[in-house]
Amino acid sequence: MSWAAEEFKDIDLGDRRLDKRTVLLAERMAAKPMASIPQACGGWAETQAAYRYLAQDDLEWETILAPVTAGCNLTQLAD
Repeated sequence: MSWAAEEFKDIDLGDRRLDKRTVLLAERMAAKPMASIPQACGGWAETQAAYRYLAQDDLEWETILAPVTAGCNLTQLAD
């Protein structure tokens, strides 16, 4: 299991495809943090899929990051 799959193992965006796309995008963007989306993705089809994912009106960043932040005690980070 990749680090991204582990971080997002409890994600539930209401569609398994969106859950998988979250993991893939996290892996791609982390592998090339200074790259643009087309540069980070593995081709035109993957780039289009990334833009479609990001254009989802129903997705909120809080929902996407909830599985990652669930294990963090954010009050300790503020100190």
